[in-house]
Amino acid sequence: MAIYDFPDAEKGELKASAVPQRRHPEEEKSFAASEIDAPVPPKNSMRGQIFSAIAARLFFLLLVAADLIWICYSFAIFIFSAIGYGVTRGRASYFKNLIEKAWVTLRRSIVCGVSLMVALFSPAFGIMIACTYFLMYDKTGIEEVIPSSLQSQFKEFLPQGIKEEV
Repeated sequence: MAIYDFPDAEKGELKASAVPQRRHPEEEKSFAASEIDAPVPPKNSMRGQIFSAIAARLFFLLLVAADLIWICYSFAIFIFSAIGYGVTRGRASYFKNLIEKAWVTLRRSIVCGVSLMVALFSPAFGIMIACTYFLMYDKTGIEEVIPSSLQSQFKEFLPQGIKEEV
């Protein structure tokens, strides 16, 4: 912090400006009236914040439940396709294609489940986990999993379009 050596005239001005100035009685009345008339924030705003936080967590909990069903379904399809692939010893292209798609679906459902579990405690961080996964590893999942309202924001990051990786 800099130290200044003010001349004596400036020191007097600084002291005068530091002393609170008294108002005329009429000004004090109008000032007090303006304080009374000032809008008071409603107490419902705190109640609304709590309600929105609880509602958001509740919706994330419902999404976690739906994601658990999706994980079970994708795991069952993966097991079915793995058994079919093993029985045919990889000769049937149907099971080969099915196991590849089931593996991608299983990964997507697990990543969405993890991100939703994190979103129960920190919604922004949970959504960031899912978005990071889809931007880095599964660009085709952006069109298939991410809601259309968020897809436009992803396309800003990917101006050349979404490439097929699977």
